[in-house]
Amino acid sequence: MISEKIKQLLKRPMLVIMIFFLPLIGTIISNSFLAKVQSDSKIPVALVDQDHSKMSKQVMDRLQKTTEIQFLSLNEEQARKQLAKNKIDSIFMFPNGFQQEVEAGNYQGVIDLLTLPSSVATEAVREVVASEVTRLTTNVKAANEVRFLYKVYNIHAEPDLWKEAYRYTDNQWKPKPLMTIDYEAQGTKPTKQGNVQMTGYVPLWGFFTLLLCCITSDWMIKERKHLFKRMKTMQKGLYGYIRSVSAAYAVLYVLQALISFALFKWLYGVESYGVLLYMCIYVIACVAFSTWLASESQRVGSYYMISVVMVTGLSIIGGSFFPVGELSATIERISQWLPQHLLLYQHALPLTFIWKEIAVSIACICLCAFKLVWNVRSIK
Repeated sequence: MISEKIKQLLKRPMLVIMIFFLPLIGTIISNSFLAKVQSDSKIPVALVDQDHSKMSKQVMDRLQKTTEIQFLSLNEEQARKQLAKNKIDSIFMFPNGFQQEVEAGNYQGVIDLLTLPSSVATEAVREVVASEVTRLTTNVKAANEVRFLYKVYNIHAEPDLWKEAYRYTDNQWKPKPLMTIDYEAQGTKPTKQGNVQMTGYVPLWGFFTLLLCCITSDWMIKERKHLFKRMKTMQKGLYGYIRSVSAAYAVLYVLQALISFALFKWLYGVESYGVLLYMCIYVIACVAFSTWLASESQRVGSYYMISVVMVTGLSIIGGSFFPVGELSATIERISQWLPQHLLLYQHALPLTFIWKEIAVSIACICLCAFKLVWNVRSIK
């Protein structure tokens, strides 16, 4: 009966489009929009390289890797025009002779700054740029000192001595952990916590999937007045019908999760197949939750409104849109007990680390199924 119901559902093109494509389209569009908003929220600062030397390029490359500030590589004419239009906050220019000044040990005034009175982050950006220049001058001084000491003590120096000393000093600026711990808890395997990475697209997919599950579960309300009464007289009864329809929707949503995972792997580079397992557990919980919620409602209009409010609230608390730890530590602790928390990591954590989320998802499925049966018994 489940296979027959799946075939019936697949014959409805609008339903197929909604289940298999709307969550993907919504996720991709929302993720692109949020990424653009995040990029636009960064402070734009122009970098103008007039020296075109190795050191000026090295500083610019390092600055452009800064996540809090948006450093743009422009020529002087472009930078001045954008500064005049208030499209950038300030301009940092590397003038001709920048590398010569740094190699001579000078760090005062080696970069020209152009700004406006309306600039809001000049001092903060100045500190970032100054730190990179200080790093260069320190490396040069250390390399010069090494070469000088070799001459004083008549030590044979290799041709690349200065470069090696410079490279060694530069590597000392890279921070290293004071201590690392490799432990194995009882019954678990060693894991690298560094592989855990927050991600945005899978939680967004979870929001759209749960919302769509609620929308497609309106069959419980629409069929209650007429079809349910006839189903009571059938051999398998009303319970068998509801189980088969719910299972058919669950199969379709699991297939949707497989397609979504494959697309995410292609677009965003999801690496762990454990994420797919958690996505499948999540969609089953979504189908159980939405079917129960529909069984509690009497009118389709009010059901849609309640669904949107509940799905949005659960998704916000669950961290589907942004890290809830920024709001409150209490909300963050609550989010760890919601099924949405299964979707917050690109590299899936071991089951022993997220037992709470899995336990809650299974409990949600069982409770919703129990309450659904209870509600069906009251249907006359």
